[in-house]
Amino acid sequence: MDSNDLNMYTDTTNPMSSLPRPGIRQWFCNLVMVLAMLGSSALVAQDRVYDVEVIVFSNQASGDDGERWPTTIRDDFYTREFITEGQFAELPESTYQLNGIAYGLKQSRGYKVLLHTAWRLPARDARNAISYPVDTAVPALGKNLMGDIKLIRERYLHLDVDLILAAANASTAASYTGESTGSPVYELREKRRIKKSGTVHYFDHPRFGLIATITPYQSPEQEQALIDAEAQAEERERAAAEAAAAEEAPLPDDQLTR
Repeated sequence: MDSNDLNMYTDTTNPMSSLPRPGIRQWFCNLVMVLAMLGSSALVAQDRVYDVEVIVFSNQASGDDGERWPTTIRDDFYTREFITEGQFAELPESTYQLNGIAYGLKQSRGYKVLLHTAWRLPARDARNAISYPVDTAVPALGKNLMGDIKLIRERYLHLDVDLILAAANASTAASYTGESTGSPVYELREKRRIKKSGTVHYFDHPRFGLIATITPYQSPEQEQALIDAEAQAEERERAAAEAAAAEEAPLPDDQLTR
């Protein structure tokens, strides 16, 4: 065996290894495109802001129908932790979208509007969700409307309602927790997925209810960030497409015959 024969076995350099592997570059380009789209989507979804409008009303015509309501407020109602300070903005009445529904309720003897308000806030996960506090006196009923409303965005968007309609003195001291208020305590507690923004949602209770609508809001800064993100994504897609085209181009003759 001469030295050339020995080199044949000991030389691990494969001339074909210098050629591009079919599909590898294309796979990489596709990965870049996917990451670019995911990155732009994450930027768009980050701190998405919504306008929330709600009407809370009592059902004056509804009787108890023999149903026994609790006269105590649940133990954790006054001890819940809220994130509220400086996190939402009250909206002027000129922006309200549910005025027609509110007017209809006010014209009916069977209902009484307890609260009609709207606010703007970013939607966050359940742990960091911002609470809109509710503490409204209803002298005509001798009651207070208390609780909070949260807009939660995780995999899906949800409106989390936790409201109590109870005797007016129940809101004056936490000492009422666990003690009888002397009158029925009505609780509306529901978390609902918002499948389509801009639609009207109704949260039902025999004694009082809530009507809500949630609309996405984009500030001028967010609109510009969205435009920039889309432009960056398009640039990445263009670069990936050019790389893919280069992958499909025929190799020079010197690489094929080497």
